[in-house]
Amino acid sequence: DEVDEASTISSRSLETCTNMFIKKDLRKIPRILADAAIDESSKNEEEGEEQTSKRVKQDFLKELKLARRKAEFNGSVKILCQPSNVPSLHKLLSISMYDCNIKSLEGIGLLGSSIDGRGVCCPSLEILNVGRNPISSLPDELAMLGRSLKELWCDDCKITGTLPNCVMELHQLETLHMANNKLIEIPSTVANLTKLRRLSLDQNQLHTVPSQLSELNNLETLLLRNNKIEQLPLNVPGPSMTKLKLLHVSSNRLVSLPQSLVSCSSLECLYANSNKLRSLPEQFGLHLPKLKRLNLCHNAIQSHDQDFVERFGRPDSTTGLCEKDNSCVVYMDAINAAYEDNSSSSQTTVIATA
Repeated sequence: DEVDEASTISSRSLETCTNMFIKKDLRKIPRILADAAIDESSKNEEEGEEQTSKRVKQDFLKELKLARRKAEFNGSVKILCQPSNVPSLHKLLSISMYDCNIKSLEGIGLLGSSIDGRGVCCPSLEILNVGRNPISSLPDELAMLGRSLKELWCDDCKITGTLPNCVMELHQLETLHMANNKLIEIPSTVANLTKLRRLSLDQNQLHTVPSQLSELNNLETLLLRNNKIEQLPLNVPGPSMTKLKLLHVSSNRLVSLPQSLVSCSSLECLYANSNKLRSLPEQFGLHLPKLKRLNLCHNAIQSHDQDFVERFGRPDSTTGLCEKDNSCVVYMDAINAAYEDNSSSSQTTVIATA
């Protein structure tokens, strides 16, 4: 099968790529936080206000890379989320606690709380990565990060049931990755995430998806691979999803795709391989002007409308490639090149090999 160039960037691979080029901080977490905490009053006496201002901007933490520190976290986030650390965390933009054997995020709300009248602990926190931890649920207090959080990475955890309500309250969220969990349902309140651009729910246990996904007008990437989805609702995708570029629904149980798909004119990549598709939406070949990649391998498609063949060509009997449209790479099952061309019919029949 084709390697999907636009596939999900898992939190694991993200951390691996990042750590290849950045030297690991060997200091323990308390030392990192202590070094970042500056006593402004003492600096004023020694260096003057102007010089202090420069030191503060340099020393305050903006990014915490704490991946793979299992012994230090000891199953929880308490070592980080305590009031005494607030002065060190005030300028924080990004936190990674990837693969730290964290079992509970209890206390994470402190990062979005006001402490002793000093304002919000992390008023500018945009990225939180807690991937590859044995977390079975997300606490309600996670919603306290909703003022600023733009990216939430919870891939490769053990989160079960419905996509948590606290996530639906993160109204600034642009990227949500929860691949490889045990989710069985996406609530209709997902429509609250109006700024969402990327949604990855690969490798869960979803049987359905809500029609409210069509209300995510800023969504560019929708990844639903390796679930148990039998049907996509009308308008997912559809004309209201004007920014959607990538739809990945491979390795599900889809028998058909919604007719509304042909009205999603922004779509560039559609991966629907390894399903049970018998046909494509009508006039598929007449729409989707920006389509660049189409993978329909390992389905039960036996025929195509004439408009499909006229645009993309016939699948090669060996490779399955349709190569007529130079602007779009089309992958299908390799078939016997036997077609029944009927000028009075809108359909061209493809006879598949046994």
